[in-house]
Amino acid sequence: MIKGRELAVGSSFLVAGQILQSVVGFGANLVLVHYLAPEEFGRFAIVMASAALIYSILSLRIETMVIRIRDDEMSESALDRYWAASVIETVFAALVICIWMFVSGSPENWQIGLILALGLRHWTHQNKALFERRMPYRKLAIAETIAAITSHFVALALVFSGVGWVVLFIREIFLSIAGFIGFWVIGGISIRSFKFPSLEDWKILFGEARGIWLDSALENGLARVTILLVGYLGGDRAVGFFFQALRLANLPQQVLAPIVSRVAVNWFGRTEDRGERRLGRDKLLLALTIPLLVGAGLTIAFADPVIPWLYGDTWARSADLMVGLSGFIMFVTLFEVLKSYCWSARQVRWLLIGRVFQYVGCA
Repeated sequence: MIKGRELAVGSSFLVAGQILQSVVGFGANLVLVHYLAPEEFGRFAIVMASAALIYSILSLRIETMVIRIRDDEMSESALDRYWAASVIETVFAALVICIWMFVSGSPENWQIGLILALGLRHWTHQNKALFERRMPYRKLAIAETIAAITSHFVALALVFSGVGWVVLFIREIFLSIAGFIGFWVIGGISIRSFKFPSLEDWKILFGEARGIWLDSALENGLARVTILLVGYLGGDRAVGFFFQALRLANLPQQVLAPIVSRVAVNWFGRTEDRGERRLGRDKLLLALTIPLLVGAGLTIAFADPVIPWLYGDTWARSADLMVGLSGFIMFVTLFEVLKSYCWSARQVRWLLIGRVFQYVGCA
């Protein structure tokens, strides 16, 4: 039974934690842009995009399966199947990325470390889904916020000490390790006996994952492919400008993500009445439309003077990109609400139609 008061309190912790993370991350980034060049950010963004793209393609979205499955379907065999699949896909994806990097060139130690750290983060995210089903959002918010804020302070301490562009890689590695430790402390990590899934288990997993995998692969692929395309056309420096503009444009979605991508998915999945589920979706869409519209309008009006003032003249080109991303600011969060609804209501085909239009627009 979903208790409204507990859900509201937990949601407020998630949002407050995300706001705090965004504020600290924004402040830390303001410092880093004055110490690091656009091409250094671009180099980091290309490695991140390449690794994240492969993890996204090879992931079955175990966390979404676990969150949306009904309580009467959550058997021990299902738990074993999900746990083993999360381990296998993480190890396999990490191996594929490492092999690809060695084939395409000689990766540096920090790049290998980042890949392994992203693998740990990927597995941790999959694993904590069982814990998140119980909606302990207060504990999750505290653990996530501490890990994120600490990683930013570590990066600042290192850059003040004279460490160069590798602080970007160290920050992500530290975040992955701190996140795992935090979830372990609050009991959010489950360790089970490994049983290699049978052929029937894989059929069940692929059957459950088919729609959500394709949608997530298309969604994450679009963002990563865009960064890689910018790098191909304009080089590391162009990626640096685009990376900062996208980071700023994504702030509203970052703040609202706990509601639209976690609480909403959980609530939609656990609410069996279709009418109530649709009403909740519509109320959330209406509540978000006006503030997002205001945010997009302010971006168009003030991006040009504000970004050079905050970041310095070196980053002035990011202002033009921010204006171009005003539509992203307006609509990406609203689309995420619809995605959460469609995932839980098992209406993924509508999402796939939307993704096709996104790729056409990108092209």
